[in-house]
Amino acid sequence: MSHPEWQWDQGPIGRIVKTGYITLRREIEQLLRPTGLTHTQWSALGVLLHYPGITPSQLEQILMIERPSVTSLMNGLESRGLITRRSSPEDGRSKQIFLTDEGRRLAEETQHFAAVVEDRVRRGMTEDEFETLRALLVKMVKIFDRPQ
Repeated sequence: MSHPEWQWDQGPIGRIVKTGYITLRREIEQLLRPTGLTHTQWSALGVLLHYPGITPSQLEQILMIERPSVTSLMNGLESRGLITRRSSPEDGRSKQIFLTDEGRRLAEETQHFAAVVEDRVRRGMTEDEFETLRALLVKMVKIFDRPQ
């Protein structure tokens, strides 16, 4: 019995958005392979490069991952010598996360990977199409940020 070919582009919008995200993520993961970083580790380094001293709960919100995942992520980055955790001067129970010199170097060396992948998308579209895609995705997210 023959099955019809899967038509990912015919499904619900959520599946198409997920397929798009996974496609972009796989491209970045390919660029990351020589560094030994996962996509989430790389994302965390990028956030810390721009927001040194953020807390694990802030990182949880930005990366959209659960608290246990943040803890595991931090442990992995710390064991590689890429981050350090310090007690907050305002609240000793709260931790702040900072890049080490090595973490900063790796974050700076790899931060352009997002632009590399985005440029590939841009080459396949007109500038108007690309800006429309960006605007529509932002609009979609904002729809769910507002109360109904």
